[in-house]
Amino acid sequence: MDINNNTVNKDLQHLALSQHVKIDMGKTYCIISCSKHRLSDMVSTVDALQEKHWQIVPGLTSDDGLVLQGMSKLQTISKNTDNKKKGV
Repeated sequence: MDINNNTVNKDLQHLALSQHVKIDMGKTYCIISCSKHRLSDMVSTVDALQEKHWQIVPGLTSDDGLVLQGMSKLQTISKNTDNKKKGV
């Protein structure tokens, strides 16, 4: 597994994914790619990222023997944050 991080995301550096899957990752978007012969490794990687609050972006594609899938980071809202305006 290759992770190319332009930004540091410590949660994802600790995932033991697959050596056959490449992840190009930013803060809120990543592209996962692997050989069409290693799709089971890609499925496991996508499952692992979903457990870390990543969501699949519609549109699986392939090019030159590689399968590519985009994923987007889900925004988590703190339970302590209340967006309602409070009176005095």
